[in-house]
Amino acid sequence: MNSDNSACFGDCPKPKKSKTSEKEDCSVSFWAHLPSIVIHDIFDLLDKTDRQNASSVCKNWRQNVFHPKWWPGVTFKIEPCNIDKAKFFTSVFGKIVSYAKIKVNTLTPECTDEFIALVEALSENNNLKELMIEPTHCHFDMSRYYSRSSYNIVNVIATLKRCLPNLIKFSIGCIEDFAHYLDEYLLILSNKQAEKITVLGLASVKDNPNEYEDSYFECDLIKPFTNLKVLSIDFDQLSDNFLRCLDDSKELERLIVHLHGVRDGHPGTSDAAWKDFKETHPKCELRLTVIHSYEEIGALHETVLKGQMPLTHLKVFFCENVNMGMLEFLSAYYAETLRSIMWVDSLSNSKQSWSFLTSHYDNSPDPLIMISWLCKNLEELVFYGYKYCEENLIAIARLRGDKLKRFEIAEDDVLFSNCDYHLSHENFLI
Repeated sequence: MNSDNSACFGDCPKPKKSKTSEKEDCSVSFWAHLPSIVIHDIFDLLDKTDRQNASSVCKNWRQNVFHPKWWPGVTFKIEPCNIDKAKFFTSVFGKIVSYAKIKVNTLTPECTDEFIALVEALSENNNLKELMIEPTHCHFDMSRYYSRSSYNIVNVIATLKRCLPNLIKFSIGCIEDFAHYLDEYLLILSNKQAEKITVLGLASVKDNPNEYEDSYFECDLIKPFTNLKVLSIDFDQLSDNFLRCLDDSKELERLIVHLHGVRDGHPGTSDAAWKDFKETHPKCELRLTVIHSYEEIGALHETVLKGQMPLTHLKVFFCENVNMGMLEFLSAYYAETLRSIMWVDSLSNSKQSWSFLTSHYDNSPDPLIMISWLCKNLEELVFYGYKYCEENLIAIARLRGDKLKRFEIAEDDVLFSNCDYHLSHENFLI
C-alpha cells in the first residue's frame, strides 16, 4: 500500500499555476517597479514610522526612502563602537542632509578617519544649511597621520571650509585645532549670505591652559552678520571695540564667552561699553565659562567681571579654587539677571575644599545663601568639590522653593549636622 502511494505521488504531474497566483505575482512585480515619483507620492502620505516600515517592501522602495525632504536633519555619531553605522550614515546622508550634527570621538584613529570622510561628503552637499560639531575632546590627535598628506590638519580645514558657503548655523565645537582659522571661516561665511546666519560657535577649549596660542580675529569681520542670535567667542576676542562691532546684530539673544586666562595687554571691557551693549541688545544674555583658569580665578571679579554685564550664566570648571569675593560680587551686581551657577572641581579633602566653612568661622554671610536670596531669577545651582553644611542646603532650598529647577552637590561634600565635622575642620585649619 505504501508502495502504491509512493508510485502515485511520484507519477503525479506538477500542478498548473492558478490564475490567482499569476495575478498575485503580477501585483508584487507591479509594486516593486513603481516609478520613483509614485513611490515618493506614497511616502509623502505617511508619517516617519510608517514610511520606514513601507520602505522594507523591496530594494527599490528602500532606495527611494533616502530622499532629502524626509531627512532634513541627521545626527552623525562617530564612535569606536559604531564605525560601520557611521560609515553607512556618511554614504547615505552625507550628500543630502540639510542640518548636520556631528558627535565624534576625536582621539580614536578610525573615528578621525570617518570624520574626515564625512566632512568630505558634506563639502559636496549643496543642501547643507547647518553644521554643528560636538567632539569628545577639545582637539584631534593628528600625530599618527603626519605621513599621510591628505590627513594633515591644514587639508582637513580646507575641506571644512568648502562646507561653509551656504550655512546659516556653524559651530567648531570648541575644537582648538579649528579655532586658529576663525578669520578664514568668517570671510567665507560673509561673502554669500551673511545676513541669514543666526548661530556662530567660535569659542574653543584649550588642551593646555597654561600654554596655548591665542585665537581671535579682526573685530570688523563680525559686522556683516546682522541677524546673529547666538555667538560664542574666546575671552581673547572680547573688548569694547568688539562689543561695538555687534551694534548691528539687533537680534542677538546669547553671547557666550570662554575664558582660560587673560593675556598680557588684553584691553578688557568697561562698564560704559556694557551699558551701551545692553541698550542695543536688551534681550541678550551673557554666559561666561571659565575653564582651568588657575591664576585668574582668584581675582576674576576685579579683572574680568563688570557690574553692567548682562550676566545670566556662570560656569567654572576645574580652577582648583572657589573665589568667595566673586560669589559675593554676583549677588551684589547681578540680582536681576543671574539664572545659573555651575562651579565644578574634583572631589577632595584639600584645604580649598573647606572654603565655605572658613567663611563661616569668619562670621561672613554664606555667599550661596545670599545669591539664593537676592538673585530673584536663579534656577540652577551646581557645586562639586567643596564641603557644604546641611543647614545651608536647607536654607537655599527654602529660599528658592520650586523656582530652583536644578540643585546639585556631591553627597560626600555634605556636612550633616549630626556629625562632628566642625571639630575636625578646626583641627584641619591649625
